[in-house]
Amino acid sequence: MIPQALQPSMVDAQRGPNDRDVNIAFLLADVLRLTREEFRRNASGLRLTPALARLLFYVDQRPGCSQTELARYLDLTTVTVGRMLDRLQAGGFVRRLPDVADRRTFRIHLDTPAGPLVARMPGILRRTTDRAMRDLDTSERDTLRATLARMRASLTSEEA
Repeated sequence: MIPQALQPSMVDAQRGPNDRDVNIAFLLADVLRLTREEFRRNASGLRLTPALARLLFYVDQRPGCSQTELARYLDLTTVTVGRMLDRLQAGGFVRRLPDVADRRTFRIHLDTPAGPLVARMPGILRRTTDRAMRDLDTSERDTLRATLARMRASLTSEEA
């Protein structure tokens, strides 16, 4: 819930035209936080933390990726991802296989017990997304996706 003092209708009109652009970053952060909380509620039956479920999801999407690649993709440190992988490996959910080209690197793969958990994730993601976008019509959803994809492209381009 946004404190009343921070709601857009209460913002000081004297601030200037760029304040809305700044506020969108905070709004996106709030939406992300709330979406993660909704995912956590929907994923409670997986018996994994949301972070571990997310890691499993990415390993499924990128079989054979390295710990470093996962850390970069998840925006975590390699040490944090290593600890998470330790937990998943202890549970029998992932395997670390040596990289044939670099013996210092391990490639991460799902193990058989992860299959049923990963199979449930698309439904969990769909319920989470449906809740977040329930008040948007199809056109608004399409526009939002396209806009966010363009913003991501802008932020990931080589230009500064």
